Amino acid sequence: MNEKKSGLSRIIPHSVVGWIKDRSKTQRSIAMISLANLSGAVVGVAGSLVQANFITPDILGFIRKYSVVSRYAIFFSLGLFIILQREYAVLVGRGDREKANQTVAVVQSWCILVSIVVCGSILIITVIQLFRENWLEAAAWFIQMVAVWSTLYVGFLDCTFRSGQEFERRAKGHFLGTIGTAVIIPLFWLWSFPTFTLRSVIEHIISGIYLHCYRPVKIGWYFHWGKLRELVKRGVRLFVSEYLRYNFWLTIEIWLMLFISGDKGVGLFVFASTLVDMSAQVITAVNMVYIPQIATLYGQTERIKSCLRFVVKPTLLNFGISTVIISSFWFLLPPVISYAFPKYIGAIPILNILILRILLISITLPMYMLTILESYLIKLIAVIVGIIAFIGTALSLNSMGLTETATTWGTLVGQMTYYAICLLWLGTKIISRNTPTLSS
Repeated sequence: MNEKKSGLSRIIPHSVVGWIKDRSKTQRSIAMISLANLSGAVVGVAGSLVQANFITPDILGFIRKYSVVSRYAIFFSLGLFIILQREYAVLVGRGDREKANQTVAVVQSWCILVSIVVCGSILIITVIQLFRENWLEAAAWFIQMVAVWSTLYVGFLDCTFRSGQEFERRAKGHFLGTIGTAVIIPLFWLWSFPTFTLRSVIEHIISGIYLHCYRPVKIGWYFHWGKLRELVKRGVRLFVSEYLRYNFWLTIEIWLMLFISGDKGVGLFVFASTLVDMSAQVITAVNMVYIPQIATLYGQTERIKSCLRFVVKPTLLNFGISTVIISSFWFLLPPVISYAFPKYIGAIPILNILILRILLISITLPMYMLTILESYLIKLIAVIVGIIAFIGTALSLNSMGLTETATTWGTLVGQMTYYAICLLWLGTKIISRNTPTLSS
């Protein structure tokens, strides 16, 4: 038996043998995560259906524009989430479990410390607004306090889940959070705005508590400035481009929509974005399971091509699923929205464009190689060019009279620009590594 194993290891890399053995577990994990996410999406749609009959786009837009606060809070992570997700999996792949756990402990200590400081400050602002009887502002700040805690501490917890079973628990935690939002739906008929406020935070609270209780790496307090500086130095370089791409990009989306269409436009955009996010649950589940496996495989092989070959099938699967979802949304969702969400009919043109985003989400796996390689400079260049394309397209279309969809088309063009630049660079990287030199 041992001879057969050693013979197989000489023919096929040990990492590849591991992936074959774990294939059925991976498929089961994807199925369970997708089911949990889709079930949560159904609950979310049901809640949104009820909420839309009590909360107008103006109020929704007013509250959601405060989300800029929690989006900026991610800055306090100092890029540690990105480098932790990359570093932990790579170190485990190399067999250095002790150093991997030490990395987790340092990041955990920092996230706890900064969460206490930031959330405490927002709590003071919330109390001040309550004393002034500014109920809308107080609710908005309270929602952001919970969102900041979720962004920092729960965001850290998410980075430590890497195996199939761990991802199943992670999905279960988020599903329990959506169940919490479903339980309070009947309260809309009694107290509409307080229920809306509670619904905005209860998922974060329930899922955060569950994930803390079942966190895969239970490490105590370990705050080491030298180790923290080392991680921050590497993480910030990657974080800058990721921050611009996600948080700063969303800020531009909201403020451009606010500038062009007002609070109502922000509400319609948020409504459409929520539906698009829910439609991508299966694709997100596939990406969630495979991303840490890519990093672990790279830790074992140090080969880009091996990692890219590994993600070919899941990427093709994602692309096929996204095509089906887009077609279904274009034909089925407009009449559903017209009937069930009459106050949000204006979101249909936005939704028809925004749904194309999931084509880009479907190719996330090969894009993750840029993070593994810590290619921070090309990512920064790509996101800056993408933002310029976004703003330029949006303002140009607005000047042409396409007010409702100018921001949506602009963000789609900008995202496509970003992906195109990154993928072209990755292609040149592979070619340059395979090109023979004079010495060879």
